[in-house]
Amino acid sequence: MKQLTILVLLAAIFYVEGEEEFLPSYLKPCDLQKSDFKKCVRQQIENSLPLFSKGIPEIGVPSIDPVDLNDIVIDGNGLKLTFTKAKMHGLSEGSLTDFIINIGEKEETFKLGFKGNLSMTAQYNADGKILILPIRGDGDSLIKCRNVEVEINSKLNHVKDAKGEHFKLATPNYKYNIESTTFDFKNLFNGNKQLAETTLQFANENWRQLMDDLAPPVIKQIVKTIVKAINKFFSKVAITTIVLGYKEA
Repeated sequence: MKQLTILVLLAAIFYVEGEEEFLPSYLKPCDLQKSDFKKCVRQQIENSLPLFSKGIPEIGVPSIDPVDLNDIVIDGNGLKLTFTKAKMHGLSEGSLTDFIINIGEKEETFKLGFKGNLSMTAQYNADGKILILPIRGDGDSLIKCRNVEVEINSKLNHVKDAKGEHFKLATPNYKYNIESTTFDFKNLFNGNKQLAETTLQFANENWRQLMDDLAPPVIKQIVKTIVKAINKFFSKVAITTIVLGYKEA
């Protein structure tokens, strides 16, 4: 995902040391008054992602790869499936599919789209049925999602403090699509290889039923983490520092 947001733009563009902000020599702020402003912003995001996707601990910006997930519980339709210690990997290796930022207009907005292959590692516990086939076990799990597309849309609010005026993503919403998913659960049926292989084959053939329950809380947590990281960066850098030609209200 040449991926992530203004977090990336901003995370990538700046570094804060003490109270002083400065711009790395290989990056530049974008000029709102120039016709190529949006193109400039997009390029900064694409350039910065490989360097900053692991977070900026100096200013408290968290890593976005991996993303720590809350415990996930699927309980219904005859299946109880729980994931703990879950982490989502792969955001730093995706590609940017869409980016639009409207600044200086009556309603300022932000749109980010990214696409990539993601994988989730977790401890699982399963008991019940997938459709008609029993599943039971606990241990390590690996879930691979191919071509995950996520689009985040948000308002850009302004927050003022003693250091100036800052952007803040507000009331974000999102949508997503997943092309395909494969599951690997270790220690199914206490290590019974034949039963495990049959169940995994069936689960992978009917992956969408599981993902209908699993994907929503996972994607929600990913988006929440991205927005939180972006807003953390925004809170440390004034708008006038990252957007040349911007006039505070």
